[in-house]
This record gives sequence, C-alpha cells and structure tokens, in this order.
Amino acid sequence: MATNIDVPVCNGIEAAPSMQERPGVYGWPTTNENGYTIQEVPMGTKCFRKAIVVGAGASGLDFAKFQRERLTNFECVIYEKNDEVSGTWTENRYPGCACDIPSVTYQYTWEKKIWSQFYSGAAEILEYFKHVADKYELRQYIKLRHEVVHAQWDEDAGKWLVKVKNLAEGTEFEDSAEILINASGIFNYWEWPRIKGLKDYKGILAHSANYPAALELEGKRIAIVGTGASGLQLTAALQKKASHLYTWIRTGTWITSSYGSNFAGPDGGNFEYSEEQKKRFIEDPEYYLKYVKEVESALSDPLAVLKDTPISKLAQEFSKTLMKQKLRGREDLLEALIPTTFPVGCKRRTPGNGYLEALVQSNVTTFCKASLDEITEKGFIDPNGNEVEVDAIILATGFNTTWVPRFPIVANGKDLRHIYQKDALSYLGVAAPYMPNYFTFYGPYSPIGQGSVLAMMDVFTVWMLQMIEKMQTEDIKSFVPKQDAIEEYGEHTKLLIKRFVWDGPCRSWMKSGTIDGPPSSYAGTRAQAQVLSPIPSLLVCLLTWRTYSMELLATPRFEDFDIKYKNRNRWQFLGNGFSLRDVDGRDITWYWGFVGNEDKQRNFDI
Repeated sequence: MATNIDVPVCNGIEAAPSMQERPGVYGWPTTNENGYTIQEVPMGTKCFRKAIVVGAGASGLDFAKFQRERLTNFECVIYEKNDEVSGTWTENRYPGCACDIPSVTYQYTWEKKIWSQFYSGAAEILEYFKHVADKYELRQYIKLRHEVVHAQWDEDAGKWLVKVKNLAEGTEFEDSAEILINASGIFNYWEWPRIKGLKDYKGILAHSANYPAALELEGKRIAIVGTGASGLQLTAALQKKASHLYTWIRTGTWITSSYGSNFAGPDGGNFEYSEEQKKRFIEDPEYYLKYVKEVESALSDPLAVLKDTPISKLAQEFSKTLMKQKLRGREDLLEALIPTTFPVGCKRRTPGNGYLEALVQSNVTTFCKASLDEITEKGFIDPNGNEVEVDAIILATGFNTTWVPRFPIVANGKDLRHIYQKDALSYLGVAAPYMPNYFTFYGPYSPIGQGSVLAMMDVFTVWMLQMIEKMQTEDIKSFVPKQDAIEEYGEHTKLLIKRFVWDGPCRSWMKSGTIDGPPSSYAGTRAQAQVLSPIPSLLVCLLTWRTYSMELLATPRFEDFDIKYKNRNRWQFLGNGFSLRDVDGRDITWYWGFVGNEDKQRNFDI
C-alpha cells in the first residue's frame, strides 16, 4: 500500500517530514521481532484491485457505471463476445421480438427514457443500451468480440487467471484480476435442439436467438417450433406473412394478459405513446415517476405468486376465460393449451399478444399434444407419419437455462461446471460455492420469477461494490462464501418456495427445463432485499415481491464469508495511526456537523 498524501499544515506549522519519512527521521520502530511491519499509510487508504467482467449486457453496463462513479484505485475490464453492447438484445432480432415487460419499467432507475411504445421492440431497447454506454462513457472499459473461455483461481497470487479469445483476430491471451464477475446473463447461450434429421434439411433453417437480419419469409411455408415467449411472438408476426404456418403444442401453457395490462391498450395490447403523453413525461418528471411506480406496482403483487390464494385462483380463471374468448370455440386448441395441473405463474407468465388470434387463422395448422420429432430434406414428418414440405423452419426453442457456466471456472481443485450439474446452490444469487472473489448477477435462487430484472441489477451492483470497497480498505485477499451459509440458505428457500406458484408441476426454465426439479428462484418478495440501499434512486423499487430480496442484499453479511488477508496480521490496514480524513483535506471535526454544508477542513476567522 502506498499514498502520495502529505500531512497538512497544523496551526501554521508545517508538519514535515512526510508521512513516509517520519519513522526514519524520528527513529520510530516499524518492524517487530516477529517481522511484522507497520504500513506507512493512513487507515482507509484504498489498495489497488482489478475486476474482469464477463458480458456487456444490462448487468455489465450497470456495474461499469457505478464502479466508475464510486470506486478509486480500481481497474475494470469487460469482455463481450458480441460486436455490440446490450447482450440478448444484440442477439435477438427475429420478427416481433419485443420485451413483454412495460417499457417504463424495463429501464435503469438512473436513466429514464421517453419510450415510443408501452412494450418496446428489440431495436429500441438495443438503442437504449447503446445510448447508456455512450452517455456514461462506459465503452472505455469494454472489449467487444472478446470471449472468456477459461478462468482459474491462483491461490498464491490471489488472482483469477482468465483466458480470453479475440474473436476478430482468432488469437487467445491471458488476463488476470483479483475479482471475477459473471454478468453473462440467463438468456445468452442458445443451442440447436436435438431433432432427428435437423442437419439434413435443405430449406431455410434459423434459430430465434441467431435470426438472420435480412431473412425475408413473405409468402413462404413456415414451421415454427416452440411455445415460449419467442415462439409466441414469432407466430403472431409470421402468420401474417406466411402462405401457410405450422406450429406444435406439446404441453399446455397459460397465455395471460400482458404485464401491466391495466395500463396497456385494448385487451392488454401494445400502443404508441402520444406526443402529448411524451411531452408531459418530459416536462413533468414527478408525474413520469408516479406513472413508472404505478406500472411497476401493478407488475409485482406479492399475493399473485402465492399458491392457492383467492388472487391466484382468480388469475387462473381470468386467463382461462381470456383464452376461450380468443380461441373462438377451437376445442382442440383449448384442450391442448389450457393447463390442468399447474397454476398461472408456474412457468414465467406468457403474454401472447396476437398469438391466440394467429392460431385460429385459416393459414395456420397446429399439431396439438405433439412435438416435432423428425425433419427431412424438404420439411418434417407430422404426427400421422406424413411428410410436410416447408420453405423454412424457425426454431424458437430458447436457451440452455441450466446454471452450468459456459466455460470452466476452477478454484481450489473444484470446477463450478461440475458443482452446478445438479441442484445448483448459490449464496443469495451473487456468489458461488468454493469460488473466491467470484460474483454473479442473477445466479441460482435470485429473484427472477416476475417483473423487470433491471431494478434488481442496481442492488446486485451495490452489494458487489461494498464487498470490493472492504477488500480495498482492509487489504483483503479473498472472500469465499461459507458452505454452511449456502446450504442453510438453500434449505430455507426450498421449503419456503413450496408456498409459491413456481413450485407447481410444470416444465420451466427456472427448473432447468425439468418438471419436478427445485425452482431456482428466490422464495420471497423483491422488497426483502433492499430497503436501506445506499443509492437513493433505488428506493423507487421498494415494492411488493422484490422488496424482500432487496432488503436482504442492502448490506453484505460479512459473517457469511471466509476471509483471507494479504498480510498475516488482519489489522495491518490500520496503518500508521492516521485516518485518511486526517490527511486528505476533509473536515476532521465532522462529527459536529459541517459549516456551509461542506466537508472541508478550514480555519475560521472568529
């Protein structure tokens, strides 16, 4: 540790020599018989630390913004595999691709935008994140077209050794940092489904997460596989273009009203904000804030995610009625789509704007209670064994949503890929078993079940910054979450989550694609984790289910971590008997209050 700070003038007498020179000048001891040495710096001096961040999507940008504003003597580098920031919104560009969360809540609390529509399309969301990166000068920390392929903890050095592939040049190099932050997100690792004959198909083949920008399907015969959010959006968009469209419904799913539908257009549909509305949002920020809070509150009713409550049952009846109205007596579709074994919300709610309406059109054939099992050179084999020719097959089969990392993350002989193969547990969704100085956004058992994810990102970031600041000021080598803290958290969560709709018998990405696996979502309201957040703007997020997790993450529980220090004496950070406040020009009698509301040491003429 080192500092260039000199001792200030005291009562008109210069307090020389410098802080570092004094022990030698005055003959003070600096080292004892055991070899322990005083560090000649004031308490509070920040040791240098560096973080490597994986991903420049919403989470990575959030961390970049706050570390720039809050941390000193700190280096941050973000490796992003794509050629632009924004993560999933760079990759997903299929027809109809949009966010099913209202625009005004799918934005950072610290950068509000006047959106064109109630539900924004992928292109507008991408432009928003690019704007954030430019406005807050975050690109200086980001290396695009760079993919992290391996991370190994070096216990002796107290650093992560990270292998990075430069995708533009095809080369590989190694970087190192004390801290590794995984901000790669939940929906960023798409893969081809395992369908017989997939590689034999000669027509147009595309995946929703890697959709060709120039693909034109007007008048084509199209098959769409998948009934998740992307499948529903594609079906609604391409039905209007296709000469004929084929879809499959393997299992039932609740098609619900849109998130925030009370504020949406007719039947919960999308709408464009009028010029008058946008003008008022701009000219009256308090009104806009009230509007945002009302919409967000509507997304986050805590009773709606509890099993077997009157509200839960009402949501189920409402969705059933809605589906019957839009399917116009198509009993085959109703029987295939309406679930009978699990409640609304067991899977993430699926607002199907235009999907049900598309299914009943004359140019759509839906194979009910069936799956696409075989593809041929010209098309596919239907449930009756007949070959059906199509011009294009679009696979909206989603992402690999297991918690297994996409690259080896190894520490102390343990690979996180192996640890997370089954029943992945984490520390509050922000740290992982056995992994020193490894932080994550939205790890297992995070509050991912409902509503917008962006508000919680601020909470995760602030938690990480507090951990890093403690690491810097106390010269800490490593934090590792205690295994008993992780296991006890898992025990509590697994029991509590049985009260919530996510625990129902449905196949869900929260269960890594299984029916009976444990839902790896946070069991509680969002509010439980953040009420005392250090960032005042975050207080707008103290609502309903998320507040539970927000309060919990407001301040790190350092007692849940095994801490190792750089030096053998944990108190070495106390330094030379001075506080940083004594020497950096701040008011040394601050406890009496500030004169002129200014934290500055001054001599007063009295």
